Amino acid sequence: MNYVYLNGQFIAEDKACVSVLDQGFLYGDGIFESFRSVGGKLNQFPLHYQRLVLSAEALSYPVLFSQQELEQHLLELQRRNQLLNGYFRITITRGLGQVGFLRDMESSLTCLIIGREFKGLDEQLYQQGVALAVAKTRRNAPEAINPKIKSISNLNSLLGKLEAKAAGTLEVIMLNSRGHLCEGSASNLFWVRDGWVFTPDVSTGLLEGVTRSTIMRLCEDKLKLRVITGEFRLQDLHYSDEVFITSTSLEVLPVVRVDDFVIGNGKVSVVARNLRAELQRDMGMAVLS
Repeated sequence: MNYVYLNGQFIAEDKACVSVLDQGFLYGDGIFESFRSVGGKLNQFPLHYQRLVLSAEALSYPVLFSQQELEQHLLELQRRNQLLNGYFRITITRGLGQVGFLRDMESSLTCLIIGREFKGLDEQLYQQGVALAVAKTRRNAPEAINPKIKSISNLNSLLGKLEAKAAGTLEVIMLNSRGHLCEGSASNLFWVRDGWVFTPDVSTGLLEGVTRSTIMRLCEDKLKLRVITGEFRLQDLHYSDEVFITSTSLEVLPVVRVDDFVIGNGKVSVVARNLRAELQRDMGMAVLS
């Protein structure tokens, strides 16, 4: 039996229910945060908690838990579900509301936490690399929706995922409204050229992933590679030696082709391999030599 945490209680997953009038369901009025545990230890939890609080404040939600209280709930869920290496998702919505323009904005929040054993990608994908497609769907302009809010109203990313499926690729690269490289539908983008690492700047409208920040730190501290952020065009990838994408689930995934363009020699290169190993060490994972 798998348990979830819902509004103060640990409930069997198949018994947990949320109202059809929940404003998250009706309007996408909600936020979320997802992260992993390794060997029972919550990975980068303080950073995820800080981002959850920022998202809550942006939507005028009260903060439901202190960092310590939320950590206790997560560890209890981990214990109940017997997770060693877990994947957690916290979802908070504005809660029970009304249909229509005059809907209630002062409801008691709904809080759901799901915890399951983490299942990563096939290791072969990290050895061979993956292909990406460039999405026709553009990222939301930051002037329209603040990219710092990790919202469950995620249609923009869903459209990107649908384009990836239609193209037969695992992920897409999404440009912003000005045609600059931004990010994937659920990942951040990096590339390497002449010993320098590049990634789009937050000004492009990307979500500042916790893994993205970790990767930038590891590049400079462990691999001694300078990281350059800025506004870049798609053709910048054509001159790269290697490309990779990052996220909590993907870790560091090498990219060997973008649409019909082959990256470098079409094989996984050294920076992505070394960086994934450093990330796993940073997470407290055993790294195979």
